Amino acid sequence: MTSSSQISLRSWMVLIAIGILLFLTNIDYTAVNLTLVPIAEEIDADLSTLQWLLSAYVLVWAALVIPAGRLADLYGKRTCLVTGLLIFMGGSVMTGVGQSMEMLIFGRVLQGVGAAVFTAPAWASIFTLTPPEQQGFVMGVIITFCGLGLATGPTIAGFIIQEMSWRWIFYVNIPLGLIVIAILMMYAPKDELPAEKQKIDFVGTFLLVSGLCIAVYGLNQIELLGVASSELWAVIGLGLILIGAFIIWNKRSIVPMVPSHLFRNRPYMAATIGEFFMAMNFSMILVLMALYLQNTLHYSTYETGLIFIAMTLTMGLLSPVGGKLIDLLGIKIPMIFGGFVTAIAMGLMVGLGAESTLPYVLFCLLLAGMGLGTYFTACNTAMLWSAPQKDLNVASGVYMMFMMMGNTLSVILATSLLVLFGRNSLLESSHQHGLELSAQQHHTLVEAISKVEHSAFQLKDFSSDQVPQLLSWIDSAFVYGLSVDMMFGTVFALIAVGLTYWGIGGLKAPVQLPHHVVIGV
Repeated sequence: MTSSSQISLRSWMVLIAIGILLFLTNIDYTAVNLTLVPIAEEIDADLSTLQWLLSAYVLVWAALVIPAGRLADLYGKRTCLVTGLLIFMGGSVMTGVGQSMEMLIFGRVLQGVGAAVFTAPAWASIFTLTPPEQQGFVMGVIITFCGLGLATGPTIAGFIIQEMSWRWIFYVNIPLGLIVIAILMMYAPKDELPAEKQKIDFVGTFLLVSGLCIAVYGLNQIELLGVASSELWAVIGLGLILIGAFIIWNKRSIVPMVPSHLFRNRPYMAATIGEFFMAMNFSMILVLMALYLQNTLHYSTYETGLIFIAMTLTMGLLSPVGGKLIDLLGIKIPMIFGGFVTAIAMGLMVGLGAESTLPYVLFCLLLAGMGLGTYFTACNTAMLWSAPQKDLNVASGVYMMFMMMGNTLSVILATSLLVLFGRNSLLESSHQHGLELSAQQHHTLVEAISKVEHSAFQLKDFSSDQVPQLLSWIDSAFVYGLSVDMMFGTVFALIAVGLTYWGIGGLKAPVQLPHHVVIGV
């Protein structure tokens, strides 16, 4: 690529391949949310176990994305893109054929490893293949692929589950992956690799990955062990100690895995932490609204997928518009607008109830898509503009780690808070109505709120005339827990707005190209 404002055909082919790759991963992410109910019907598991199908994927992705970003510096973007995609496809096959929760989760872990390997070079390639004056527009185009994946994921998932099997949701990754690999092998530029390759920091990688995984695993046990459990805090504490050890090790390393100056870069940190909070909102909406639409409002999986289009398609369609706004108005205004609109959407979702109308739900999702689509496009561009050119791959990795950790923590904390607050509300309803419970009935009732699907079958310890009232209380308790989560989501969006005011300032596109690339196959 030259310094001309024109993007070559070869560059566009690679950008389209990256768009397809991100389209594929976003289909996978949103589609899996709709598989929880059918998987629970086939393989008996509660919500706490099933959520690992979501959190194991993004947790491994988050934990490995930084060292994987360094791999791209050592071995080149194209190599890491292809290798990561092959691992991702292998995990997709394993998840598709899995007959137990352990195998399903292991397949999702492999998908997370693959996604970590190709993520940083994918985003960095957008920057290196695009002239500064068109980076906002190209970012919008790429986010459109993400948005279309988000939009079609629930719909495709609903159709596949209804007509075939949830397993085919994972199998569809194979043909799309092969298309991307073919384009990359034909058109992706060869990187100038360092003459003297640095060694991979295996100690730092171990400390970071094990610390994050142990800490997040501990958080996942809040519902089971209780907040006052010493075992819970021992596990979380061990994870935090390992993360602290990584920070010390990284500072003392001759070639640190994460350069310390990244954390002193105010625009970069404002974008990175803001993305963390908005990613929490995005995952919260995907997971909880899918359960709400199916369990409380009793829509089918396919209908739920169609309803989600109000949010996901809006995200996709607004992304290129947001990209052009960046080129015209700069970064700050689109980020603030997106954050405020998301806060309004989350605030409206606090008011969702067991009898909410479909137009109200659609309006909430439409606003959420508008806010998230605008914010994500601007925030991704802000990260790329503020990141030091020589550290672009690792900076992208750190940014993605924060985003994936936001997704992971959101799934774990949102479901745990929903169950905890919902359970208290359910027991309070039974107490207010004078329902006397045996020990077994008490256990059955408190377990019902933690199930992915709420049905009369779960209440077999109660008489048939009690079941309708109990199901009504369960719906109300679920909605109460949902409203608590959405209150937190409103605060998260406002924090992202505050971070934008604090850190973004008058950030502009860098004038110089980040580095030269050699076009060839």
